[in-house]
Amino acid sequence: MRFSRILFTVLIGFCWCHVAHAAGPQTQVFDLGEVRVTDEQNQDKEYAIEEKKVIEKKVLKAHKVVDLAEILSDEMIEATMIRKSGYGNEIALRGFTKSNLRFAQDGALIEGSCGSRKDPPMSHMNLLSVERIEVKEGPYDVTVPGALGGSVNVVTKKPQKEFHGEFLTKMGSSNFWSHGGVITTGTDLAQALFGYNYSQSNQYEDGGNNKLRQFNPGYNDAGNNMDAFQKHDFFWKLQLTPTEDQTLLFSHSVSQGNDLMTPRVAVDTEKEMTYLNKAEYTIENLGDWSDKLKLTGYYNRVEHYPYGVFRTGGINNRRFEAISYIWGTQIENQVSTNWAILTFGSDFYYRNWYGDVFAIDTGRMVNDILFPDVTSTNYGLYLKVERDIGKLSLSGGLRGDIFHSKAKEQLTFSRTQSEENSRTEFFPSAYGYAKYFMSDESNVFAGAGLTNRTPTAVERYVQSGAAYFGNPDLDTASNFEIDAGFETRFWENFQFRTKGFYSYIDDFIYQTSIPARTYTNIDAYIIGYDARLLIDLPLGFQAEGAVAYQRGGKYDQPRGNSDKELAEIPPLKSKLALHYNKNNIFGSLEWIHSERFDRIDSDAGERMLGGWDVVNARIGYEFKKAESHNEHLEKSLFLKTRSVLDGFSFYLGVNNLFDRKYAVANSYEFDPTSPGGANVRVVNEPGRYVYSSVSYKF
Repeated sequence: MRFSRILFTVLIGFCWCHVAHAAGPQTQVFDLGEVRVTDEQNQDKEYAIEEKKVIEKKVLKAHKVVDLAEILSDEMIEATMIRKSGYGNEIALRGFTKSNLRFAQDGALIEGSCGSRKDPPMSHMNLLSVERIEVKEGPYDVTVPGALGGSVNVVTKKPQKEFHGEFLTKMGSSNFWSHGGVITTGTDLAQALFGYNYSQSNQYEDGGNNKLRQFNPGYNDAGNNMDAFQKHDFFWKLQLTPTEDQTLLFSHSVSQGNDLMTPRVAVDTEKEMTYLNKAEYTIENLGDWSDKLKLTGYYNRVEHYPYGVFRTGGINNRRFEAISYIWGTQIENQVSTNWAILTFGSDFYYRNWYGDVFAIDTGRMVNDILFPDVTSTNYGLYLKVERDIGKLSLSGGLRGDIFHSKAKEQLTFSRTQSEENSRTEFFPSAYGYAKYFMSDESNVFAGAGLTNRTPTAVERYVQSGAAYFGNPDLDTASNFEIDAGFETRFWENFQFRTKGFYSYIDDFIYQTSIPARTYTNIDAYIIGYDARLLIDLPLGFQAEGAVAYQRGGKYDQPRGNSDKELAEIPPLKSKLALHYNKNNIFGSLEWIHSERFDRIDSDAGERMLGGWDVVNARIGYEFKKAESHNEHLEKSLFLKTRSVLDGFSFYLGVNNLFDRKYAVANSYEFDPTSPGGANVRVVNEPGRYVYSSVSYKF
């Protein structure tokens, strides 16, 4: 926090010199209804340039989608998936991964309960319930605590008054299939929504015909034949609208996963339960000082039960129990004045996390302090100010947080004992952002921000054994980032956008293996850029080209580590694609390229991965009601058939068309479920994967 306090003082002056409205930091919105990815703050501006990364719902259905990490990796050039298994994967966003990103559903924070992150936050969200995905890159959102490198918010569908529904079936290679549906109905006073989905898959094969089990030699005969995953999802919402200006929304979802295969780590998951609950009360037009007041409360719980019955060695007699819950509240008020739009609010969350290890044969407790009953609380206040001055749009934000964490149980293996098991910290955040419109078609933008993230319960308190434990003395990490870019639309059919960034990360939380496997603070940096070009072509075609590159390094070294490269920084990634959308037919042909993964931290356990090229293709057709004023045609068999099929959509696709063998995720990170916290293993991507889906919407 030494450097961050100086930066905070500088940023306060920057923010209050540059207050703004409407064109704040870039927010990419993946709307899975009528989906479009756009600069959300600019939607109301006459001279706004939309960043048209469009994934309409029909195109989403044409994707091979098992979890939400795959959507972001497919649709954002600056995002890379961290492959863990057939299900439950993570995302890297411009070099920031895992706890360095913040994840939420409808604004409510979601955290998994697995110390080795076999259950990343996005794996707890049901794709069928999703309306859109909002991605914010960098430290430009003061309404979210702990978003060091960015945040991902999944917005789910809301109930409607009319009777509507949709049923979706997906099938694919490796006996993957998924069936589900959503129904909504209601009156002016009350509206309800219900949904259910079931999905499952066998083990997939990579391009070298290696099944999932072969990426970890520890599987026994039962594990060699186990499925990749089975999962049930049920969700409902109830919305009350007593007046035009008041809305009360309740939501609940429950998910159950069984026999989730995770060859990247030492054990698989017998069962996993997720409970997501939220209540939100919104009042509009309260008076001169409130255009919109929102009060939110949520309670999210994850129960995670890994076990080793599918493995060999001593781990096959181990069963783990990891329970995590987080509840929180938020009060936010927005008001428009004659000089700016003000958003101010307060939020709070409380989290508890514990984990124990048992012997399967006797039920004996083996380790009752794997996660030693850790509690975390966070109180935050924030203010965001937005304003336009001619063609200049400016925004600024301030935030302050008080964070407290405590391990209630004794830290047997950590060098620092119980007197240091409790930490209370204050840390500030701030940003300033400016966009200048040179014309209706072109603008330049730049911003600077400071944000923070606190150590996780694993990083501070994990007690795996004498060879692997947490560090209670870890400090909060701070990211000071500068972004700048340019976007334009020219010759009517061309759209181009590019952006570069530099992040200085003070007290970055990093792994070290001396004197034992634990965590430490270092100063580090990440620098990178991305660019995207869209060209509208005749006859319904559109060409796309995109590239992203980032590089990370250390300003100082962990003990026993002399490698200057920062771990988990994906190499250059590029994309060339041809899209088609006309006459209810849509499809894409895309080539994805990645450079060799050779800028690695070998001292932290990473290894070189080869570069790769894959080709993906998909096509779909959506039936819509035929219109004709010709009586003879209206009676034709063709139009009668079209009328019967109205509302149906059909999709067919193939990923990795040429069956290439490759991997995208490296081997950095310790595994708390493995004796001694061994590094995780590399898992290859699927080989040629053919899939299809059918949906009916009414």
